[in-house]
Amino acid sequence: MRISAIFQKEFIHIFRDRRMLYFSIIWPVLLLLLFGYTVNLDIKNIAVDFLDLDGTELSRKLFQVFNNIGSFSLNYERIYSAKNIEQMLTRGRRSAVIIIPGDFSKKIMRFEKPEIQILIDGADNNTARIISGYFSEATEYYFKKVTKPTMTELFNLHFHFLYNPGLRSQNFIVPGLIAIIIMIICNLITSSTIAGEWERGSMEQLLYTPVKPFELIIGKLLPYVIIGFIQVTLVLLTGILVFRVPFRGSIILFYIASCLYIFSALGFGLFISLKTKAQQISTMIAFLVSVLPAFLLSGFIFPIESMPIILQFISYLVPAKYFLYIIRNIFLKGTNFTHLRLEFFALFLFCLAFLGLGITGFKKRLR
Repeated sequence: MRISAIFQKEFIHIFRDRRMLYFSIIWPVLLLLLFGYTVNLDIKNIAVDFLDLDGTELSRKLFQVFNNIGSFSLNYERIYSAKNIEQMLTRGRRSAVIIIPGDFSKKIMRFEKPEIQILIDGADNNTARIISGYFSEATEYYFKKVTKPTMTELFNLHFHFLYNPGLRSQNFIVPGLIAIIIMIICNLITSSTIAGEWERGSMEQLLYTPVKPFELIIGKLLPYVIIGFIQVTLVLLTGILVFRVPFRGSIILFYIASCLYIFSALGFGLFISLKTKAQQISTMIAFLVSVLPAFLLSGFIFPIESMPIILQFISYLVPAKYFLYIIRNIFLKGTNFTHLRLEFFALFLFCLAFLGLGITGFKKRLR
C-alpha cells in the first residue's frame, strides 16, 4: 500500500510538471522523425553543369544518361567560360562540371577514346566520392548501350577534385566542428549559468543593485565572448597545425564571422534562460532547439539538398548553416567577402534578433 501511494504521488507530480511530461513523451517521437529524415548518406538534387562543346546527338545522349541518374539537378550548357565555371564552384552553387570536348563525336566515329573532363568540388569529400562513382557508372552504361557497336574501350575520364585534391575527411570535418563547438560553449553554458542565478536566488540580489539592465547583461555575457574566441582560436590552430587543414582565406573575415556567430549563440542562450529560469530545463531546451539543429541541419555531415523540402526550409532558420558555409569556403577555397556577403548578412540579422530577444526578455523580467 505504501509503494502504491508513492507510485500515485509520483504520477501526480509528473502530470503537474507538463514540461517534463512533454520532453519525456513528445520529444522522442520528434527526435526520431528528425534523425530519420536528416541522417541520410544518399545524395539528391546535387547541382551539376553539363558543358557540351560538341552539341551532337551522341553528346546529347550522354547528357540524357547523366540526367537519368536522378540524384543530380543537371544544367545543360553550350557556352564555355573558364571564369564562370570557377566562380560557380567557388561559391558552392555547383558541385561538379562535366566538360564534353568539341571532338567528342568525331573521336567515337574514328574508334578513338574521347576525353571527358570532370571538375568536382572536393570540399565535401564524401559527396565528391559518391559523385565520381555515379559518373563512372553513367559513362560505362553509355558505352554499353549507345556506343558499343563502334567503341572497343571506355572513355578517358579525367577527374579533378578542386579545393581538396586528396579528399581528406579532416579538411571537411574540422571547419564544421568549429560551428558545433561554439554553439555548445556559448549556448549551453550561457543558458545554464544565467538560469542557475535564478535558481540560487542570486539574480534577485543583483536586481537590487544600482547596475543597469544592459550593464548586467554585458557583464554576464562578456566572459563567454572571451571563452568563445579562445575556443575558436584553439580549434583554428589545432586544425591547421595538427590536422593540417589548409587555410586559404582571410583571417579577418574568419573572426568577423565568428564574432557574429558567438553573439547569436549567446543571445539565444540568454533568451532561453530568461524563459525557463530552471538550469536543467534550460540546458535541455538549448540542446534540442540549438545544438541539435546545428549538428543536423547545418550541412555539417549530411547534405541539406538531400533532405525533405520542409527540413530544407527549416535549415534557413539555423545560424550554423551560414557560419559553416562561410568558414568552409574561407578555409578551403579562400572565398572573399563579395561571394559571402549574403551569408554574412544573414548572420548579422541572427545576431541582432537573438541579442534583441535576450535584452528585451530581460527588461520585461525587471518590471
